[in-house]
Amino acid sequence: MAGILTPLQLTAASALLNDTGIDPLPTALTTAIASFNAGSPIPNFLTAVANYTAASFANATTLSSLLTVGNTNIPALGDSIPAAFTNLTPVSTVPAGFSGLIQQTGNNYLGNGDAGRFSQGFMAVQGYINTTNQFINSVTNAQTYLGPTFTNMDALITNSISNLNPDFGNFATDLTNQGNLTNLNDIKLYGTPAGLLRQLAAEGNMVGGVFGPVQTPLLVAGLSAKEIQTLLAGSDTVTENEYLRLQRLAYQGMTNVTGTDLQQVLSILEVTTPNINSMADLLDQTKIFPNSYTTLLTPTPVGPVPIYGTDGSVNMNLADNVSAYLASPNGCEDLSKVIPPAQAVANKAVQVAFEQVTNIAGTTIPALANTINTVARNSWNIDKTYLANAVVADAPAVPTVENLAQLSPDTVFYRAQQDVPAGVNINNTDYWAPTTLGCGLSTMAGLPLIQSQTTAIDSSVITYFSSSVATGSGPDGTITTCDVIGTAIDHGNIAAQLSIATSAMANIVSLVATNTANVTNINSAYAAIAVATTGSDVVANIAKANGNIANIYANANVQVMSNVTVLNNAWSAIANVLGTEKTYQTNAGIDYTNLTAGEMVSTMSFAQQLPIYGTQNSSCGPAYFLEQVANTSIIGGQAIVGALREGKNNQCLSESSLNVDTTPLPRLAVTPVPAVTPVY
Repeated sequence: MAGILTPLQLTAASALLNDTGIDPLPTALTTAIASFNAGSPIPNFLTAVANYTAASFANATTLSSLLTVGNTNIPALGDSIPAAFTNLTPVSTVPAGFSGLIQQTGNNYLGNGDAGRFSQGFMAVQGYINTTNQFINSVTNAQTYLGPTFTNMDALITNSISNLNPDFGNFATDLTNQGNLTNLNDIKLYGTPAGLLRQLAAEGNMVGGVFGPVQTPLLVAGLSAKEIQTLLAGSDTVTENEYLRLQRLAYQGMTNVTGTDLQQVLSILEVTTPNINSMADLLDQTKIFPNSYTTLLTPTPVGPVPIYGTDGSVNMNLADNVSAYLASPNGCEDLSKVIPPAQAVANKAVQVAFEQVTNIAGTTIPALANTINTVARNSWNIDKTYLANAVVADAPAVPTVENLAQLSPDTVFYRAQQDVPAGVNINNTDYWAPTTLGCGLSTMAGLPLIQSQTTAIDSSVITYFSSSVATGSGPDGTITTCDVIGTAIDHGNIAAQLSIATSAMANIVSLVATNTANVTNINSAYAAIAVATTGSDVVANIAKANGNIANIYANANVQVMSNVTVLNNAWSAIANVLGTEKTYQTNAGIDYTNLTAGEMVSTMSFAQQLPIYGTQNSSCGPAYFLEQVANTSIIGGQAIVGALREGKNNQCLSESSLNVDTTPLPRLAVTPVPAVTPVY
């Protein structure tokens, strides 16, 4: 039994379970946060928040006002979240400003030094990303994967069988009656004398020819025994024209296979179709599909069209269409030299339709009939006559409506073994036999909006997913790890934006200070809050800070406003990064502030997943992210990266069948001594 953990995974797990192996926030980001917090008026603001939070008269409403100072004008002067980003909330534990939220957010993603928290969050994020991206990719691919071949939703969900014949009930009945008439693996000879002879020989285990009741009429028609063997061997053994000549003679001979000789043929092929008068009738679609030939369809560039007209005549215009699908010598022109031209067109049109069904060569006519079978499950009535293969339901209690859904669970279905006259009891085994119904394909009947679609996916669906779900930075809007928790590695360049904000705010302070007292008043308001002894003093000074920030915004000269714009843009850019991450986490149901501390199972599961993450090496995917956060200064952190590489290597080796199991067994190395000594 193979193990589940490689040495690299075990090494990585040992570090993670010891809460090591994961780096803290990037130094550039923490340095940028510290630099911003050191610039006027932020130190006074942070002191005000800290002291007010510890005051006995503090309350949530006033604290909220303090943490939103300036958020509608110049939020950075109050270290507050821009008002437009309503899904972001200030730090609730040990309250701090927006800069504190940045640091807390990144630390939460990294588990705050707890590998269990990191593992819980990271695996939840990957689960959300994988599921969401499956939808995004599927929507994208659904627009193109069928190309011009999509006709309708019925065809899509029935593997094009509805484009072969939409009358499933009668079509299934006709197929059932055909027994083993056709070898779908030999579909290129569908509806030809050669195909019929080859199938007869195969079903009858005939070696070197066909049995006497068929061979004699063929010999009379002008074929030699050797030429019959040539027909059975296939067209590759002679020229195309010669094979067609032999088939023409064979068809003539088949017209004379009648009576008891014909019955032997039908018995071998298990054909129960009524009104077959000669072997040649088995090449006539109107004869072998008596119940459904009028609804047989064939594909064309403009969609499936009927093979037969309303008057039962063949649509001869299909000859050119069929030739476009089938290469010579399989076309109608060739087959019309063998059998009547109308039959040739119909047979080849049906062949083309069969070939549109994926994997048709891998099934049989009986299996296909069983798959399609939706014949009416009508309650048996002793006073009615039934044709062979009719299916009836014999329920313990007579249902009020002849509908399967309303029949008793104990209903038994019977199939007519031959034509059944009125008055024959259901228990008469000469006529009836219990049967198991087929799968029964369904179409989109009764769902007109779906059934009328001309594309595999409606434009409204595309619009919804593209605008509401496919919002990530990956290909086609797919979501990446960095989109959801990128702050942990400063993927959103928050450090750079903080540096811009720090410089712009310093310029504002310097420029404004030489002209007005606004900045001085802001600082004094924060200082007053820090030493306030009543709630009213705090509220008054919050209003004072807000008023002076508003004055700066309203009365700034060109130079000051230029810096205000730069500052606000940088602040909004940071808020946009955090807000986008929060949106994804909300959609995923992940709350990074409430992960379980000290939890080991997630850590071990995470270590098991490392090789898999190593194969997910798209831009900003799991492999990239983990390589950025792994602490490669210790062996455990290096093992995390190593396990990622190992997973990728295993994928590559497996593609060349060179993979090797590097996992030790997860069972005891030594068989334990039993507690009770066995007695022999």
